[in-house]
Amino acid sequence: MTRSLRQLLVLGLACPLAPAQQSRPAPPEMAAVLALSRRDNRVMEHLDTLVNGIGPRLTGSKRLTAACEWARGKFDSFGLDARLEKWGEIAVGFDRGPWSGRVLGSESEALVFTTNSWTPGTDGPLAGRAVLMPKTPEEALAMRSQLRGAWVIVPAPPAPAARRPRGERGQGGPPAGAASAPASRPRGPALTPALETALDECGVAGRVRTEGDDLVHTGGNYRVQWSKLPTRVSIDLRRDQHAAIVERLEKGEDVRLEFDVRNAMSEGPVPVFNVIADLKGSEKPDEFVIVGGHIDSWDGATGATDNGTGVATTLEAARLLAESGARPKRTIRFMLWSGEEQGLLGSREWVKVHADVLPKISAVLVHDGGTNYVSGIGVTAAMLPIVEPALAPLRDWDAEMPFEIHEVKGLSGGGSDHASFLAQNVPGFFWDQKGRNDYDHGHHTQHDTFDAAIPEYQRHTAGVVAAAALEIANLDQLLPREGLRVPGGGGGFPRRRLGVDLSEDMAIEEIVDTDALAATSGMRVGDVILKVADVAISDREGLRAALNDAPEKTTITIKRAGKEMAIPVTLPPLRAASQPASAPSVSGSPSPAASTNPPGGAER
Repeated sequence: MTRSLRQLLVLGLACPLAPAQQSRPAPPEMAAVLALSRRDNRVMEHLDTLVNGIGPRLTGSKRLTAACEWARGKFDSFGLDARLEKWGEIAVGFDRGPWSGRVLGSESEALVFTTNSWTPGTDGPLAGRAVLMPKTPEEALAMRSQLRGAWVIVPAPPAPAARRPRGERGQGGPPAGAASAPASRPRGPALTPALETALDECGVAGRVRTEGDDLVHTGGNYRVQWSKLPTRVSIDLRRDQHAAIVERLEKGEDVRLEFDVRNAMSEGPVPVFNVIADLKGSEKPDEFVIVGGHIDSWDGATGATDNGTGVATTLEAARLLAESGARPKRTIRFMLWSGEEQGLLGSREWVKVHADVLPKISAVLVHDGGTNYVSGIGVTAAMLPIVEPALAPLRDWDAEMPFEIHEVKGLSGGGSDHASFLAQNVPGFFWDQKGRNDYDHGHHTQHDTFDAAIPEYQRHTAGVVAAAALEIANLDQLLPREGLRVPGGGGGFPRRRLGVDLSEDMAIEEIVDTDALAATSGMRVGDVILKVADVAISDREGLRAALNDAPEKTTITIKRAGKEMAIPVTLPPLRAASQPASAPSVSGSPSPAASTNPPGGAER
């Protein structure tokens, strides 16, 4: 959840059903599941244990492993056939401890901030004077005595346009570019390699940056190597607090800051797992309906709505089906993937390893849209006459949270694990969601905590997911796959992505996709990206926006071995005809899904 994050995803040009359609009574097993959901729903208990008991679940962390083992145990307790399935390894483990910061003085002010995962902390409280960032390496070296042990305040980026809350999520999943905020979120001017080196030589304590508003977003580059760990401490501070510090410094006041950040990196490899549990089919056990979400999270908060809510509804759907005695014709497989936030890694690997199972999967139902209630599902024209009568009893199950089945031109990808299946022509769905929660407020921010979850929405969603999975598993046939995809590809349009890992100074650290723009245009590791067309690039979000705005035939200016050179490139069009635009992905992920890395992550 794979930064302007959150533009609306292609919804497949949804067509509402004709008014003549009517609900129908639920068949006995479905009615039993829904009745149990109303009478005894434990979804918030699952969420409480996961989020408040275990906590954030970064891929490669000890807490993620604990969460996977806990979830397997829960599925076991429901009587399901549950297991952990290893999908890969992370080179460097990262476990975030407590962190705090304050402005020192008679009225000490607590600071709201984060640091990227897989970056160093302070090894205990580290106090120092605040100093405005020098403009050049020469200026920095001339200020050596002032900078030693200081916290360097990096200038703030321009304030973004007002953020518009987004409460509703479409069938296709998180908007393409789902790692982006509703507006671009640069974290201040980039520090050139020369200036970074000069600051290091001066022995600064660290850098203090800011984003565009009151949200601080956690990201990180999981591709770090134990032999070459990052060493620079970089604080991402809430904008108003950053502005207050800058104002005081510009007035000539002495400002002292203290940060205590307990980040711990450990030598890997660290094994990482998906959690899988089966409710065996009574007639066709080798055919499947998959229900799931991702169990990993970023670790700047506790990962409640991204995606503790989806984990909790998956667990409760499993319990409701098992306890109600449901005997679906096909196997309902519950899957909790990890590595989603780093580029759908767990689901992509599962699809690769289990290619023989893919033709036997009827549907993949992913809940990764936060805490708003599931309000419907978009299906293709070929599916509509099959799915609509099966799910019609959900239409009026709760008048205050109506459910709609609507036709779409084709299923679309977006940045969650259903996209891994959809890329292999398996019907992958991302539920429609509606409600009062502002998803962007919590997505990868300091506000993604248990109190953001809305209990009545969670209970409703768990019941809907269980009942829908049961009825799709009981269909006479697998869902048809003709006309499955949105014309133009996964998100409905080609994406603009470089396919690289970038350092903070915009240098290419690794080319991770040989089919993407950087490789095909002849860029190399070590090249520093300076401009797209005539737009100077100072940070990753600026690069994302510039790629979005650039004409199809343009140039990307780089610095290589100290010399600037302009590389001519042809960018793909941003959208297919008649389809809304989304943020372009410049992620290194080769997945058809948009990147799920938040701002500040190095994968671009």
